Amino acid sequence: MKRKGATEKLISSIHRETRAGALFVHAVSEITGIHPTDIRCLEFLSEVHSATAGELGKATGLTTGAVTAMIDRLENGGFIKREADKNDRRKTIIKLLGIPKNLTSIREMFSKKIPDILSGYTVAELLLITDWNLKMATVFHEKVKDLKTKK
Repeated sequence: MKRKGATEKLISSIHRETRAGALFVHAVSEITGIHPTDIRCLEFLSEVHSATAGELGKATGLTTGAVTAMIDRLENGGFIKREADKNDRRKTIIKLLGIPKNLTSIREMFSKKIPDILSGYTVAELLLITDWNLKMATVFHEKVKDLKTKK
C-alpha cells in the first residue's frame, strides 16, 4: 500500500474510533444513569485524582455554570468532595471519592480487553501509539480553542 492510501485508511480509522468511543460513553450513560459529561469528568479525575473547577471545565469543555452543576451532581451522588485549596482560599479543589459501582464494572470489563489488544505490540510500537495519542490530543485541544475563538 502506498503512503497516500495508508494515510487515508488511518484517518478513516480515527473517525471510526472516535464515533465508537462516543457511542460507548452514551451507552454507559444509559446503563448507569450518569450523564456522559459526568462520566468524562470522573474519568479525568481518576487520572489526576483532584482538580480545580477551572481544570474540570477545560477537561470537559463546559462553561463555568455547567461545571458547577456537574460538580453539584457528582457531589450529591457521593462521587467527589469539595475542599478548600490550602494555598489559595479562593480556589476549591475537587477530589474523587470513588467511581460508581455500576461504572466500575463496565470499566473493568472494558479495561480487560485493552491489554489483550496491546499484547500483540512491541514496546517500541506501544510508545509510538502513546506518542500518536498525545499528539492527537494536543491537536484536538488546539482545534477546540480555535473553534471557540471564531465563535
